[in-house]
Amino acid sequence: MFEVLIDQVKVLDMHSGEESLKKVGIKGNRIAAILPYSTAPVIARKVIDGKGAYLFPGFIDFHTHLFQHGSGFGMDGDQLLAAGITTAVDMGTAGYANYPAFHQCDVQGKKIRIRSFLNLSPIGQPGKGISEPMDRAVLNLEKMEELLDQYPGEIAGIKIRTSANIVGTLGLEPLRTAVEYGEMLGLPVCVHTTNPPASASAVSEILRPGDIYCHLYHAVGRTILDTNGHVEKGVLQARERGILFDLGNGKMNFNFVVAEAAMREGLYPDFISSDSTPATFHKSELMWDLPRCMSKLLYLGMPLTEVLRSVTETPAKMLGLAHRIGKVAEGYEADLILCRMKKGEIIFGDSRGETRKGSQWLEPEKTLIAGRVVWEKETEAVG
Repeated sequence: MFEVLIDQVKVLDMHSGEESLKKVGIKGNRIAAILPYSTAPVIARKVIDGKGAYLFPGFIDFHTHLFQHGSGFGMDGDQLLAAGITTAVDMGTAGYANYPAFHQCDVQGKKIRIRSFLNLSPIGQPGKGISEPMDRAVLNLEKMEELLDQYPGEIAGIKIRTSANIVGTLGLEPLRTAVEYGEMLGLPVCVHTTNPPASASAVSEILRPGDIYCHLYHAVGRTILDTNGHVEKGVLQARERGILFDLGNGKMNFNFVVAEAAMREGLYPDFISSDSTPATFHKSELMWDLPRCMSKLLYLGMPLTEVLRSVTETPAKMLGLAHRIGKVAEGYEADLILCRMKKGEIIFGDSRGETRKGSQWLEPEKTLIAGRVVWEKETEAVG
């Protein structure tokens, strides 16, 4: 007997791309069985009728800002449940000086699983118009290391913003320091790249395999495209070296011209992420939420299996959680979502005001954590 049975759901094989109708049984907080829909009736304490919806692993949003009580960029992490997100990464909103406050106020007690990248700067990202100091004199490797011991398993990397207006005359030196610290602490580095002080190739050349180039398709200052509109060779070489690329859509970090040129050369993001903040999540049509960002990449030609991998298997592996989450498979934690592919006209936007007209989008209906429904879409009143 199962505690929960999710009946009549489509499960997508991530390798073959084939879809099949299944019944999924849950015991405790884990998937206990995945059965053909034709299987004889199964006894369960509770049955959730999927009505032919997709059953996906809970989405992992690899770039969000969740320091609600310490940053103008921070939002309540549990709001993300409405986007089918069961695990989120706070991407450097806190630094070593305020990380304990972030943990106590905005990590503890949440339904959603939160991991974080620690900002290289001690104060993190306090809010719009406030640049984080990154002079070597204010950085402190020892205090960053203390946090790794204090919050084991919670801090997954180091974040740095290299925008010219933030680093000033320091140029790429803070990025080199971040990579140096990452090497010492055994952590990957994620670099924010809008309006960088050097070319995309120069930025990516500093990174190590497993480090992350963020805001892949931005159009502020130097981009990943050369003067002929092709992806810079140094960027393509970085991918071959094992550098990873993050979408980080946000409101100002996605441009169709850059994205379409990159996709013609096969440069997809390894992580599709929303860069959600209070100003964008379910407020700005330029981003809206993670499923909308995923739908935009589908429209641009990224295969569904790769879109899903970028919000499940790849970030789960990056977080050291690939043995627990990111798959609809027996033994995995039952962090799951019921989701439909809706058909109709939908408008996708970018930071320059350009739009594209799509014909389908992903829309979550229920979010489950540990086999329990933690969010479900309101049904429209009839009559």
